[in-house]
Amino acid sequence: MQAILKVVLYMLALPLILVSRVMIRFRLCGLHDDLQRCLAAVDAAPSIPNRFVVTLVTAEDHRSLIHPGVDPISVLRVLLLWARTGRVQGASTIEQQLVRVVLECYEKTLRRKLREQLVAVALSSKRSKAQIAKAYLGKAFYGSGRHGLSALTCACKPNLETTSQESISYMMARLKYPEPLSPTTEWHQRVSSRVQYITGRLQRSANPSFYRTLRDEAAQLR
Repeated sequence: MQAILKVVLYMLALPLILVSRVMIRFRLCGLHDDLQRCLAAVDAAPSIPNRFVVTLVTAEDHRSLIHPGVDPISVLRVLLLWARTGRVQGASTIEQQLVRVVLECYEKTLRRKLREQLVAVALSSKRSKAQIAKAYLGKAFYGSGRHGLSALTCACKPNLETTSQESISYMMARLKYPEPLSPTTEWHQRVSSRVQYITGRLQRSANPSFYRTLRDEAAQLR
């Protein structure tokens, strides 16, 4: 089933993949330079335990191992939700999130989103999912004044290797709900609900072999 879904995802993303390759091959619109910056960030990624990678994928991008850097299913879901209710949700993959923080481009425009997707599919073809996930965790925004590895190290005591799964899930929840300067009761409730959601997904993984593959891939980077 996973193999079939992977083929479907790649077919749906094929136009993006082809456009990305052409633009990078011929150095159009600065996409080649953007990709090089992202590759450098991945190659300089810090050493982060594999449990963080698995929890990140579970929380943020559960089809990570079978999509090509963008997730057309998530994009379609978000578009349908917007059309029916007017609500806007995110559909960014881990690759896209890394591209965004490396390039420091946060404008809410279709042009920026398309550029982000083009770089993401190129990045996904050149580095492993685990490498990209570790790079993102090492640069992500967890709240006011809390970025990257220093934020993880400060929150996950006594150290990253021995920290509890609850602490890891808590930090992954803060990717969706970054800690404000003055945390409110509402923020704490949202983070708590997000932690419960992540914990539930970890416990009821429908395809344990999927996550074993991710763990094995991450272990090869150590």
